[in-house]
Amino acid sequence: MPTSVFPESTFVNVTVQGTPSLPAEPNINTLGIVTQDAVPSTWASGQAYAQYSTLTAVGVDFGINSNTYAIAQAAFAQRPNFISAGGYLVVIPRLQSPSLESVQACIERTSPLVFYFGVVIDQELAASSPSTFATLAAYIQTQNKMFFYTSSDPNDVNSGSPLDLVRQASDSQTRCAYYGSPLLNGAGAQQTQIFSAAAAGRLLGVNFNGVKQAITLEYQQLAGIVGDQTVTPTMYQSAQSSGVDLDINVSGNGFYISNGDNQFADQVINQLWLAMDIETNVFDILAGVGTKVPQTTKGVNQLVDGVAQSLIQGVRNGFLAPGEWPVGAPTFGNTTLLLSSIEKLGWYVYANPISGQSQSQLKARQAPTIQAAALSAGAIHTAAIIVQVSI
Repeated sequence: MPTSVFPESTFVNVTVQGTPSLPAEPNINTLGIVTQDAVPSTWASGQAYAQYSTLTAVGVDFGINSNTYAIAQAAFAQRPNFISAGGYLVVIPRLQSPSLESVQACIERTSPLVFYFGVVIDQELAASSPSTFATLAAYIQTQNKMFFYTSSDPNDVNSGSPLDLVRQASDSQTRCAYYGSPLLNGAGAQQTQIFSAAAAGRLLGVNFNGVKQAITLEYQQLAGIVGDQTVTPTMYQSAQSSGVDLDINVSGNGFYISNGDNQFADQVINQLWLAMDIETNVFDILAGVGTKVPQTTKGVNQLVDGVAQSLIQGVRNGFLAPGEWPVGAPTFGNTTLLLSSIEKLGWYVYANPISGQSQSQLKARQAPTIQAAALSAGAIHTAAIIVQVSI
């Protein structure tokens, strides 16, 4: 008489799931050149952009005498640079017909296709179209991007200039500079943007996942850039008020001077990195759990831990540091714990209690507001020294 055999799967069904694919943090060590150069013949039909990790490849596509090559060369020349930090270069030609595409339209068209954080162009847009320049700066302020721009007009360091208007509008993600010395390296017009690319290449070379990597552009010596011989003491003072960066000659050497009236460039990139890192960490917690993050104190603490991970890394990479919370700075949560945490750790995270949420917030499955405090390590740019000599 036959015997029926029932497999275990009749009673126990096992499904093995792979690790969920979660979004990676946008690569902040990336630079985009928005160029007027024509699309290279080496590109495929309809190709909108190309990514590069070597200068040689840029030369093959655009030619070593092109503006694109000269601008890319300045960025690649810095040590360390965005490539050594794990980034890449994106070159985006502007559409040529029916008329030349605007820089903003070019960025809007290509941003969904490829991520690039830094932006440089190949023209002095503030001189040719100051209103377009102002609109572009305002647009960049709404994006996870930084725009690096240089003028060769000495009047642009003055109050009321197109560069100063960027400061007045608090469009800190547009980094304005003046450079008046010639940069003769085979390129055609708009060579001032070579200076922007050099500064961008160095600033974007920060490895935020490393230890003590954060920098300030102040006093950086940019490869291929000599101290600007056209900067006068009067211009230097005006640039400070207008938030315009310079590269000046100090005892025969060129040094980058970062003027902070529109914030310092490192403040901007550090804050953008932190925001993007927290966004990624918290989203990955929500999406990667496989089941759900419960709307309980325990669940909220998972999100708090995600925020804390970013702040801990901010201390590691040198952006943040333990210290005293400034008098008059906002406090929240447990004030005593906030002050002691800032002093010991450099950061503090607090989530409002679940019990304080309204019924509509609970129905909408919103987490209670999470607040964080962090102390920037800052940077020393100047010093006053008094020496008393007694006989």
